[in-house]
Amino acid sequence: MEAVKYNAMRPWAWIILFSGILMMSTATANEHHAVLRFDPIAAIEEDYRSGNLTPDDRVLLVIQAIKSPAELPDSYRSLSLAPVGGATRCVTPVLRDIMAEWQLLSAATQQAFQAALGRFDTDYTYDTPGGFIKLHYNISPDSNGVPPDDADSNGLPDFIEKCAAYCDTTHARHLELGYLLPVSDGVLGGDEKFDVYFQEMSAYGYAMPEGPGPAPWNDYYGYIVLNNDFLGFEPNQDPEGSQWGAAKATVAHEYHHTVQYAYNAGDETWYMELDAVFMEEMVFDTSNDCHNYLDGFFPFPQKSLMEHSYHYYSCFIWELYLAQKFDTSLMRAAWEGARYVPTAFEALTDSLYGRYGWTTDSAFAEFTVWNFCTSVRDDGSHHEEGANYPLVAVGRSHSSYPVPFQNSPSNPAGYGCSYVQFFPGADTGTLVINFNGSDSREWSAWAIKSTAENEHEFEQIVLSPGSFQGSIEIPQFESYYRVAVAGANILEYSSSVAYTYQAEVQPPYELSSQLLSTDSVIYSGGVRGHSYRVQNLAPLSDVVSVIVWDEQGWLPLDTIDKAMAPGFDTVFIIDVHPPQGTPLGDTATLFFSVESWGDPSVVDTQSIVTTIVLQTGDLDFSGGIDISVLVYFVDYAFIGGPPPVPVLAAGDFLCDIGIDISDLVALVEYMFEGGSPPPCNPY
Repeated sequence: MEAVKYNAMRPWAWIILFSGILMMSTATANEHHAVLRFDPIAAIEEDYRSGNLTPDDRVLLVIQAIKSPAELPDSYRSLSLAPVGGATRCVTPVLRDIMAEWQLLSAATQQAFQAALGRFDTDYTYDTPGGFIKLHYNISPDSNGVPPDDADSNGLPDFIEKCAAYCDTTHARHLELGYLLPVSDGVLGGDEKFDVYFQEMSAYGYAMPEGPGPAPWNDYYGYIVLNNDFLGFEPNQDPEGSQWGAAKATVAHEYHHTVQYAYNAGDETWYMELDAVFMEEMVFDTSNDCHNYLDGFFPFPQKSLMEHSYHYYSCFIWELYLAQKFDTSLMRAAWEGARYVPTAFEALTDSLYGRYGWTTDSAFAEFTVWNFCTSVRDDGSHHEEGANYPLVAVGRSHSSYPVPFQNSPSNPAGYGCSYVQFFPGADTGTLVINFNGSDSREWSAWAIKSTAENEHEFEQIVLSPGSFQGSIEIPQFESYYRVAVAGANILEYSSSVAYTYQAEVQPPYELSSQLLSTDSVIYSGGVRGHSYRVQNLAPLSDVVSVIVWDEQGWLPLDTIDKAMAPGFDTVFIIDVHPPQGTPLGDTATLFFSVESWGDPSVVDTQSIVTTIVLQTGDLDFSGGIDISVLVYFVDYAFIGGPPPVPVLAAGDFLCDIGIDISDLVALVEYMFEGGSPPPCNPY
């Protein structure tokens, strides 16, 4: 099926593609009331939804807020002058909403809206040293002029020289990563070069898609507009200073939008924005201007990656996770696929599975664990710059048990997460956590077991398909600093809903064992029972496994299982049987062990060293005193048969240091008349 260009036949198509690219100069998101307090556009939108503004008034005010905030009415202008650090970057949804109601606007307002974002003539142009990009600029302060400073007196403003270098670095980095070039605009802007304009405005910049390109997919050509001085924006960590850090971030961000347009200009705004912020890190890693967005993510982990709000700027760490866990080429592959499937996210899913056998669901589930390991919880093994990230919000903490079933502290939307943490408190034993996700969604759950603030182990809670129920047992809970649960809704684009959880600390399982047999000798070929006592000391019923072994093979290879009530004890008789003919003096270490089924880490083991000794009266070294011994004795004494083995003393039944007819008589009396055994035998 032939691809159709995005809105190609609509007169305002070029503006609706303005996909999120205006970035307001004030700072990170806060609660709704703070947004209205500091962001003039948010206040304009609130007034419009309340019926206090007509569609035309609303659009003209939005244009003023972006282009000339000083001309806003007093009630809005005071908001635009608020201190840095309070507003959202929510211009994109406003522009899309305006386009959705385009037919409500007068022709004059439509024209004003388009004129505000169109190309404009400048006094000067400069082709960057890389040769691909042309900068259009003015110097006069009354015509959007850039700072005129020219320290090297070469006739080119220092500001333009720096921005040219940033543009070339950005272009080169995209080529290095294998991306397509922005679509050519022909000779718009004066020649075939990619055009960059500078303008005074309250935004960092924007990327404008002007019209459809030549490819059979949804490509668009366009240009970018940058702020004319990058002063007064939020501070960042750039080594050259915050002004230049803001310029670098904006160049990388907006140029990347035009690269996105080369693949699919109509892709989803949330993905285009987080991907463009991600590219700021890929091109200018040390600036960290994007860290200003993170307060819009970590306090609100329940928000969806797909949410159509300022939140998507902060979600760039999703792609940083993918790049660190897998490969930076995943992001390019997503855009390559977006030429032929509806969205880059769908193409990312295909690439992730095809290359690594992962799904975006399983990757997001692990991503929620990484997000726990930041700031003081950073363990050095997850987000590369995690120590500089804020702590993710943990919605609820518990330190007394049991915890009854209750809803999660927040309701995660699709690709959102809610965290709960458990501290040992005074309880000891096994922490049992039960998780139950709403059947109307799909869920993942991970346990983060921390032995210290920044030392973690991770275990996935296995959830049953369909019901999304599962549990996890953590023995010796008292040995942990904290256990946290990350419950994530992994049904993308779904609305928010709660999961439920419950927790209890089961008393510890406890066993003791004792080897009642203390005699450590045995006859070669004989059988001797050892008494092994096991007691269940726990206040819980248990099933125990008794396991015995030795290196010589004198004990049977066997496991005995037995159910035991609390406080119950029992004695197991274990037969030891060295093979017939085992030499005198040979030894074996015998091990007797008991293990709890309730907690396999609860094990108690006893051992004893057993030695082969002589059994007087066992003349043929068979392991017993029976009729064969009598025959052997008679044969030896009267017919000249072989002597007693393994030593002559085996025939000294009376233990009087000699073998004669009296030993034979004593043997007969022992066997047939209840006589005494040899007095020198140990048992």
